[in-house]
Amino acid sequence: MYSHREPNTLPQPSPEFSPTDVIRIQLDALRENDENSDVGIATAFNFASPANKVYTGPLSRFKQIVRNPVYAVMLNHRAADYEMVAISGNVAQQRVMITGDNSQTVIYTFTLSRQREPKYRDCWMTDGVSVDAMFWLN
Repeated sequence: MYSHREPNTLPQPSPEFSPTDVIRIQLDALRENDENSDVGIATAFNFASPANKVYTGPLSRFKQIVRNPVYAVMLNHRAADYEMVAISGNVAQQRVMITGDNSQTVIYTFTLSRQREPKYRDCWMTDGVSVDAMFWLN
């Protein structure tokens, strides 16, 4: 799905997306990432908050971060199990257990915030992704 899209047609933040929608869009894109075009990674980057992009951007740096072994499990993963999202005001968190194509499993916590700046007003965007646990399934 994502490998055949032009970068300017990739999903973009919208106030209509819930925090879970944003996380699913990002993880679906990473699951279907095409190694040659990296449009899945580019889609995930589209949903990184402006504050997050200060530390993870530009896109070329974000690609390196995603390819780091800590996060690479998300690329072309086999399964994602989502816990309930917790929302407190303008901050949301959701834990997701990702099983990679090599049976490595990582539990991540996604932290999102509802944006206030005009370009992204009322859009949920990802501020960070932390690792809660890593293990191998046999």
